[in-house]
Amino acid sequence: MMPRLGPSIVRRQGLEDWLGRFKSVPVRFLVAPPGFGKTMALLGYLRNVATNGIYAPVGPGAGAESIWSAVGRGLQLEAPAASHDELVKALAARAPLELALDCDGAPDAGGVDAMLALIDDLPDDVTLLIACRSRAAFHVGRYVNDGTAVLCDAERLAFDAAVIRHVAETLNVPFTHPDVLRMLEVTDGWPQVVSGALRKAAEDSVSLGQAFEHWRMRHGHLFNEFIAESLKAVSEKEADLVLKLMSGSYLDDRAQLQALEEQGLFVIHTPDGYRPLRALSRSRLYDRYGRRVQPATPMQVRLFGWFLAEIDRQPIEWVRRRDRQIFKYICLQPNGTVSRTELGQVFWPGAEKHLVAQSIRTACSNIRKAIAHIVGFKQVEAYFRAGDELCVDLDNVIVDVNRFIAHVNDADEQYNRSELRAAYAHYRSAARVYRGDLLIGDAHESWVASLDTALKQRHVVVLERIAEIISTLDYQTNEKPNLRLVSGE
Repeated sequence: MMPRLGPSIVRRQGLEDWLGRFKSVPVRFLVAPPGFGKTMALLGYLRNVATNGIYAPVGPGAGAESIWSAVGRGLQLEAPAASHDELVKALAARAPLELALDCDGAPDAGGVDAMLALIDDLPDDVTLLIACRSRAAFHVGRYVNDGTAVLCDAERLAFDAAVIRHVAETLNVPFTHPDVLRMLEVTDGWPQVVSGALRKAAEDSVSLGQAFEHWRMRHGHLFNEFIAESLKAVSEKEADLVLKLMSGSYLDDRAQLQALEEQGLFVIHTPDGYRPLRALSRSRLYDRYGRRVQPATPMQVRLFGWFLAEIDRQPIEWVRRRDRQIFKYICLQPNGTVSRTELGQVFWPGAEKHLVAQSIRTACSNIRKAIAHIVGFKQVEAYFRAGDELCVDLDNVIVDVNRFIAHVNDADEQYNRSELRAAYAHYRSAARVYRGDLLIGDAHESWVASLDTALKQRHVVVLERIAEIISTLDYQTNEKPNLRLVSGE
């Protein structure tokens, strides 16, 4: 019953990990306005993480019987459940189970009551994932406050700079780092808007810097139709408010904005209060509502081959070899973060704690000095921070290994679904990033060797899959596809 995904859909492993971390909580809500990737997050989690997951789409205005039927189809019951009690018994019989209810619009009053009753009567070892746009309809705040549920909201579902960059690479849309941050600013990371703009840019050979305006001019009418369709089931008053926001009108009534946010009507909550999504307005609303972000020049970190870290083509000059190694180690972590305890175990095993602590403090100071030599001390924290944990900001530090792994993961997923052209695009991007063995100058280090072996194996698979896909597509179409790839291209 799971819908097929398009070739430009990228895997959101961070979301999958977050949903998996709370799988013991009775209910996981995914609540955000339309177009925020709630369905994609559910499908990614069910395909890649859940061991016994059921997907049940819930149509707009669905009543109780429609919901019972949808769940029954997911469970493949011989006869549809005719009541709440029958459904609960059927779920209990299939436990352990993760049931995903994907609401396309709001159910009717009876449907909402049926879902709330299901939350209250969940059998042991059965958990719910509920994707919807309205917090108010399902009393999400109450369930979160009493610990029955956790909430994945628009902020968590939105694309960040790394995802925007990843999609642009996948679609071969040329970009600069300021382009990525600008797209993040003008769209608030709204996945449907970002994806739509990038797909249109790829179709028309437009750069990321031009993508949003290009999409707005050429597909703005389609976006307006999407918004209008989303407003069909809401009250006339709410629809009028959204239309005012679309035309660039300013709403200074906090209660009105909050009410729209609670209904998932294209308003988000930020530390500064409630405001409309910037892409909603045709009149550059982001200039009026959002704070301007002065983008940091990206740091490019090459870990394949000989190590290089540079900002604006200026290589960073490290104070000591040990400082450089610690920075490499942090960059190799999937989230760019490592604890001081782990660093001590890796670089000073068996040393006294106070000596390790002093050594780490010295290394952090030297790393800051090395970066500040290029950008100044005021800008250092855009790249590197040292608190209880040491971390690099992956929005501003672009690490080739992370890009390689992300593309290979997406490619493998598409390949396993026999979506070969989509898989090829990711494999090609991955092979371009791979420029040689991992950290040649540190190959003897234990923390390099094991990962280097794993990356080499994945690179071999990438090249094999590329050759296989080209051969398959050539055979299917009886003509060679216009595909090129050389490792390190």
